[in-house]
Amino acid sequence: MNPAEVVKQRMQMVNSPYKSAVTCVVNIYRLEGLRAFYRSYTTQLTMNVPFQSIHFMVYEVAQKITNKEAVYNPPAHMVSGALAGAVAAAVTTPLDVCKTLLNTQQQGSTQGLVEAVKKVYRFGGPMGYFRGLQARVMYQMPATAICWSTYEFFKYLLGRSGEVRLVNTTTVLAEAEPPKNESVEKINLKPRELPAMSGAGIYGSISFNTMHSDTGYTNRRKDSILDIVHT
Repeated sequence: MNPAEVVKQRMQMVNSPYKSAVTCVVNIYRLEGLRAFYRSYTTQLTMNVPFQSIHFMVYEVAQKITNKEAVYNPPAHMVSGALAGAVAAAVTTPLDVCKTLLNTQQQGSTQGLVEAVKKVYRFGGPMGYFRGLQARVMYQMPATAICWSTYEFFKYLLGRSGEVRLVNTTTVLAEAEPPKNESVEKINLKPRELPAMSGAGIYGSISFNTMHSDTGYTNRRKDSILDIVHT
């Protein structure tokens, strides 16, 4: 996203000659080359690492103060997120000033973070590193408040949908047992002979019987042979 940051800051300059983002990209590439989009890449990384570290640490500390019960509390999440963003933005403002200097220069006379630090101090002194502090803090506070509020909301929503209710197995077994004072009717199942089933095939009709005696089996066998002869 470093090229997008370069284009954004070039268009935000006072009396910027660029009328659109496309025009800005084309002019930068034509006059300064591809390296102009990544001139502040190392400075960007150097700034993001401490920013995110401070951001998360301040949020956790603020949560212990504003949300001691550690439950879903939107006002507490918003306040903690805004406070975390404000502190992280204020601490890393000097690096952001150097990054802006590298992104907005058009001649490319300043190369790297060290040269940017020297030039800011030469033209603005120690206070030059904190120019734009209020605007940066005002920008980061709502951004981080919305970010943390959205994160906590979906964390709460997904946590509720993933709850699983456990049922006590002993209770289920106890409910399944019949009452002792009620009589249970016993049903005796006696085997009975099922009707014969005939099926047509290549070699004729063959009769089947599931329950039979020896004599019944002999008689049914004769009948089967007669059936085949008749067919």
